[in-house]
Amino acid sequence: MGSDAVRTAIIGGLFALFGALGGAAVTGWSQVELARQKFNSDLVLKALESGSPEQRLESLKLLTETRLLKDKDIQEGVKAYAAARASNPATIPQVLPTASFTAPVISNPRIYLLAGNKLKEPLFATYKAQLESTGYRVLGTKLLNDRGRPSTEEVRYFHGEDRVQAEKIAEVVQFKLNVPNLPAKRYQDDSAKPGYIEIWFGK
Repeated sequence: MGSDAVRTAIIGGLFALFGALGGAAVTGWSQVELARQKFNSDLVLKALESGSPEQRLESLKLLTETRLLKDKDIQEGVKAYAAARASNPATIPQVLPTASFTAPVISNPRIYLLAGNKLKEPLFATYKAQLESTGYRVLGTKLLNDRGRPSTEEVRYFHGEDRVQAEKIAEVVQFKLNVPNLPAKRYQDDSAKPGYIEIWFGK
C-alpha cells in the first residue's frame, strides 16, 4: 500500500472515530437533557396533586421561589402561570397521582393472583404483565370461591419479613382498583415459603 493510500486510510479512520465519539457525546447529552426535563415536569405535576387549589398555588410558587426548577424557561413559565392565577387558584387544575409497581424489596418475590368472580378474570393478564415487568415472578392465577376468602380485596403474606413488600403491593393495587381499603394481612400457612404473596381481587 502506498503512502497516499495509508494516509487516506488513517484520515478515514480518524473521521470515523471522531464521528462515533461525537455521536456518543450527543447521545449522552440527549439522555441528560431528557432526564432534566423529566425532573422538572415531575416536580410541576407533584405540585398539582393537592386537592386544595390554594395548596396547588403555593406549591407552584415554592418551585419558583426556591429555584428547584433547573430549566430557566420552565421556571419563568411556572412563575407567570402562578401569578396569573393567584387571584383565583380554583382555575389551577388538579393532577391526580398515579401508582405503579416498583422493583421488589425482598429476594425471590413470588406472586399468585386470585379472584372469586369470573368478571374479574381480565385483571389477571394486566397485573401479571405489570408485576413481571418490575421483577416479580407470577406463579399462576386462579378463580376461587370458598368461605375462606373475603368478599373484598386484600393482599396476603405469610412471613414477617414480607410485610413491607405486601404493604407496598397493597397500596398500589388499592389505588389502581380505586377501593377505599385494601389491607395487607398476614396468614399462617406452613407450606408458604418466604417471598410468597397473594393478591386477592375479591368476589
